[in-house]
Amino acid sequence: MEDNRMSQVYDSEEFRRHGHKMIDILADYLREATSRSDMPVLDYREPDDLVREFDLDNPANLDLPLDRFIHKVIAGMNHLHHPRFVGHQNTPPLTAGVIAQMFTTLLNNGVAVYEMGPASMAAERNVIRYFAKKIGFGSEADGIFTHGGSAGNLTALLAARQAMSDYNIWEDGVRHDRPVGIIVSDQSHYSISRNAKVIGLGGGSVIRIPYDSRFAMRTDLLGETMQRAEDQGIRVICVAANACSTATGTYDNLEETALFCHEHGLWFHVDGAHGLGVLFTDRYRHLVKGLEHADSVVVDFHKMLLTPGLNTMVLFRDGRRSYETFAQKAGYLFEEHDTQEWYNGARRTLECTKSALGIVAWAVIRYYGHEVLGNYVESRYDLAARFGEAVKRESSMELAITPESNIVCFRYAPAGHGREQLNELNRMIRKELIRSGEFYLVQTELEGVIWLRTALMNAMTDESDLERLIRSVKKYGAKLTGRLT
Repeated sequence: MEDNRMSQVYDSEEFRRHGHKMIDILADYLREATSRSDMPVLDYREPDDLVREFDLDNPANLDLPLDRFIHKVIAGMNHLHHPRFVGHQNTPPLTAGVIAQMFTTLLNNGVAVYEMGPASMAAERNVIRYFAKKIGFGSEADGIFTHGGSAGNLTALLAARQAMSDYNIWEDGVRHDRPVGIIVSDQSHYSISRNAKVIGLGGGSVIRIPYDSRFAMRTDLLGETMQRAEDQGIRVICVAANACSTATGTYDNLEETALFCHEHGLWFHVDGAHGLGVLFTDRYRHLVKGLEHADSVVVDFHKMLLTPGLNTMVLFRDGRRSYETFAQKAGYLFEEHDTQEWYNGARRTLECTKSALGIVAWAVIRYYGHEVLGNYVESRYDLAARFGEAVKRESSMELAITPESNIVCFRYAPAGHGREQLNELNRMIRKELIRSGEFYLVQTELEGVIWLRTALMNAMTDESDLERLIRSVKKYGAKLTGRLT
């Protein structure tokens, strides 16, 4: 009886039936989500209500058919394929990437060593070479895929710490004669400072450098900042630059940062999780001039490269650095003679079991390539520029900065109200927009000011959607102004 039951749950024909149903449901969903129908971008529900709805003991879930389960999940999610999703930096993934992720999930190879995912490691190797060439790295470059940019930045900072030390930290532990620090922009992603603490450098190790009027790193203050740290007994080992920043989408000056790091013998890291899609463009590639001099680079394929998440690549200009961090023995994984085999990925990342990330990235590049990805990035950056101009034309609205990427920060700011009143007003506007289901956007705080923040990730979003957003912000703003105290 037990053997028969297991045969049933792995029945290929049952899988075929469910699979066909799922594809039909998802195709219908894709058509509806992209067609500007009445579908809400997010049908907001209170957290506790959804917890009760998905209670495993809820009678409604006891005999829940798989197709109804799929519909139930879709209804409770945010719809990134909707043109009026302008919120977080998650991309509506391309279908080839989705299909690749689906079938590799069924295969379920935990890609730690070559034998557990040979095709995935081979695909990963080729994508790394492809991207290294785009950056301008030489043949000695190497890298590894990780689950997300936070893990990618951690991998890079661990490599930086080892490269800038004269002993094996992995074996001997951290024993710095004096505190070690990294210089970061005050607009850097929180994972940089968090990871500095994770690797044992401590909170004081993150040395923040001021930003300019564009919220870009003040590279002219690098020398002064480093000297101040040295005077405090901190040995600076690394500078981490943004390409681009999360809050405003601003690119740091990579060329000047690279020159400073070269002159002072520092590790140069670039957090390009969001903004390295410009490598596929002609008109925006100049934003990352100097990237080819970085020691380490992180890029999220699941942001501006239209790939299902999580899918992140860490690249090293000198590929040997990616092997130094995790120098350990694990007899059940690695053969004794294995030293620097690229195909045993667990030697170069904290992760052991890993999804077939290389296959998914390979599918996106192979089936869409430079033309589609480049067109996508350029069109989103162009649209953001036009949206910024439209905001400037509104007397009751303000633009934080002229956008450099597809991220635009703006706010409703009618005359006669103070900072705190306007902050509260824009918080309320955002809540009304989300609960209406009309738009999904986020907010950010810059120098004590709350801004509405849009990341134009959806390839279908156009000027008509953003004109509607402006009208809706003004409508809710006028309605809510009377509630200000």
